[in-house]
Amino acid sequence: MKPFARAFITGASSGLGREIALQLASEGTEVVLTARREGLLRELAEDIEAAGGRARVEVLDVADSDRVIEVVREWDERVGGFDLVLANAGVGAAAHVSELKWNDIERVLSVNVRGALATLYAATGPMLKRGTGTLAGMSSLASMRGMPTSGAYSASKAALSTYLETLRVDVRRSGVKVVDIRPGYVHTPMTAGADRPLPFVIDAQDAARRSVRGLKRGQAVVAYPRRVAWMTRAMTLLPSAVWDRVAERMVRK
Repeated sequence: MKPFARAFITGASSGLGREIALQLASEGTEVVLTARREGLLRELAEDIEAAGGRARVEVLDVADSDRVIEVVREWDERVGGFDLVLANAGVGAAAHVSELKWNDIERVLSVNVRGALATLYAATGPMLKRGTGTLAGMSSLASMRGMPTSGAYSASKAALSTYLETLRVDVRRSGVKVVDIRPGYVHTPMTAGADRPLPFVIDAQDAARRSVRGLKRGQAVVAYPRRVAWMTRAMTLLPSAVWDRVAERMVRK
């Protein structure tokens, strides 16, 4: 599988985005790293360059969707066109609906939906003109069913998955590939403060390897770990009344 020449990654300062950037760079990909935290981005770029890779840094808050569109298009022209654009940035807000503040929900939607779709939107036109490239989004297995205490997060990832599915159909004969990455639980700063067990959790390096493999293959959906992905697909077939009872027990545990 041929490595990507140039990639744009949001949310690259930590967690899965950071590990994906490191792996891509180790294979020779020139990576444009974006996130809000400049210090962490600079450290990552230094690590990549110290290992012989190439990295550029752009401080970016994807909640500012207008700025996202400008940045993606500016960098696409600057580097001569991206082979891969990955909308990876994401935030969570796990809490019972009675404890959530609207600001929490709004932030999740701004980052996980508006930011992700703006990233993909900005890259779609240039890739279609070239007739090549990969558009990818970091969704989640949580997109496949309304997970308890994670309504905003599940909804945001479901929106992203649906957009990616439609985009894949729309560009099907253009030469552009669309990949929906759906991880289960991954050891990242986002999951570090979890107050309940995380079944079948995997480390970020393992998740990055699975993600990059699926990206290079141009898989429509990259879902992992396999056992959890299978279980989640099975749960989508449950009638609502049954799912409600199952989900309630998940919270109790």
